[in-house]
Amino acid sequence: MTQVNITDLNQDQPKLENLVEFPVLIPVKAVSHKQVAQEEFQAMLVDLTAQHVPGFVAELVTIRPSSQGNYFAATLSITFDNVEQVHALDAALKAHPLVRMVL
Repeated sequence: MTQVNITDLNQDQPKLENLVEFPVLIPVKAVSHKQVAQEEFQAMLVDLTAQHVPGFVAELVTIRPSSQGNYFAATLSITFDNVEQVHALDAALKAHPLVRMVL
């Protein structure tokens, strides 16, 4: 299984499907907005990810608070079966109101 970072997927580089062989493990990082509860953020991440990647479970999410405790940074260890899952989850996370940024 190949591993890449979602940040390797910018517009100036070759398309993801030309870089990796699926299934592929891609650690996705998401940052919450300020004052979002950790439990709410984690539940949303698990639910949203499971919609796009069947079988995704909470144990695959690591969350840590910022140094001031204002926001949370999460790493999701996701094995994607195809490029469509990657793009769909990236778009869904970026559009969600609890998510400040996706890396």
